[in-house]
This record gives sequence, C-alpha cells and structure tokens, in this order.
Amino acid sequence: MTAPDFVAGVPGAVHTVGRDGIDTVRVEPASWTELLRAAQAGGYTRFLDLTAVDEPQRAARFEVIATLHAPAAQRWLRLCASTAERLPSAVAIWPAANWYEREVYDLFGVRFDGHPDLTRILLPDDYAGHPLRRDHPLGDEPVDFTVTRETDAPW
Repeated sequence: MTAPDFVAGVPGAVHTVGRDGIDTVRVEPASWTELLRAAQAGGYTRFLDLTAVDEPQRAARFEVIATLHAPAAQRWLRLCASTAERLPSAVAIWPAANWYEREVYDLFGVRFDGHPDLTRILLPDDYAGHPLRRDHPLGDEPVDFTVTRETDAPW
C-alpha cells in the first residue's frame, strides 16, 4: 500500500502499514502539528481517538497515537509520535481532541502544549501520579462487598 500523498511533505514522516492494514505515519514531536494539519488537508477530516502507550525503558517513553478517518476515501489513518513528556495539542485542529488529550494527561501524565484546559478529567484533582504509567505503584484498596461483611457472613 502506498503512503498517502501528504506524507511526503512532512519532515521526518515514516509511513508503514500495520498488521491490520491501516496506514501508520510516525513523526518526531516537533513535526506532530504539521502532520496533523497535513492529514486534515489530505482528506482525513474525522478525528476518532487519541491515546498513549507507556514503555518506561525507552527515553521517549510515551507513544501517542491518533486515529483519523477520510470519509470520502473510506480510509483509516494512524498517526504516532514518541515523547518523554510533551507534545503539541491537536485541539486547534480538531476540537474533539480536547477530552482525549485531557484523558491522556490524567492517566499517563503526557502534557499537551497549547491545550486550552489541561486539567484532570477522570481522577480527583489531588490524586498523586498517573495510574496508567507502568511504573505507577499498585495501590491496595479494600473492596467492601455486602456479601462478605463479617456481620452478614454465616461462618
């Protein structure tokens, strides 16, 4: 499968095809915004998802992944950038990225420069750390099921 036309105009962009047949384009963080704009201009106008994967043994430990769709061509596109902690925000290009970037910040700690309101979205404001980091300590919180309470137990 050939790379989408816009890939050639993005510095350092590397095109591959995933095992699922989806075009994947990887760039350095400095080219992230340029890749997003080029993809949008290339017909990928539907923003679907943004998430991250944590690989703590790498210097750029977070792989941020955005999934786009080109309705006219009926093609999917996966955009990736590796970062140690920061990436430019996609909200100016796709307003729907707002909540996704807040989620990735909340759970992984990746900061999105230029985001209009980069605050926690799922966890309490005073929560320490980012629970989807692979080096985040596992907590121990007892679960209180009514069937296992001592007062109700028949034994």
